[in-house]
Amino acid sequence: MSIAEPTTIGLSEGAHEKLKRLQEERHFRELLDGYRFAIGLALAQGVEPPEVLKRTTIFNVGTVDPDQSLKRSIEALMGDRIRDASIYKMAERLAEWGVNELASQAEAGSIDFAGLLDQAGEREAADT
Repeated sequence: MSIAEPTTIGLSEGAHEKLKRLQEERHFRELLDGYRFAIGLALAQGVEPPEVLKRTTIFNVGTVDPDQSLKRSIEALMGDRIRDASIYKMAERLAEWGVNELASQAEAGSIDFAGLLDQAGEREAADT
C-alpha cells in the first residue's frame, strides 16, 4: 500500500520564525537552503524527531525536492523507521529538529558549521 505524500511541507510557527531569523542573520541566503540543511543535519545526527503537531505550510514539495533526491536519502537512511509513513512528513520532522538545533547554536553565539560536519563524519565512521 502506497502512502499519499503531501504536496506542501513546513514547520511549526516557532521553528518557522527561527528559520526566518537564521536567514536574516545571514546564516543562510534563502529559507529553502536553511530548511534543506536542517533536514541534512538531523539525518547526519541520526535523530528520531518528534511529530510536528501544528505546522505552517512553507514550501511546495516540488520546490524542496525537485529530483526526489531528498526523498531517496531519507528512505535510504531511515529505512524501517518510516516504513508506513509519509517521507515528506518525516522531512518536516527532521527540518523542525534541525532548525531548532541551528537556532540554539546561533543564539549561543554562532553556528559551528565545521563542527557539525565533523560530528557527521564521526558518526558515519562509527557506523561503518
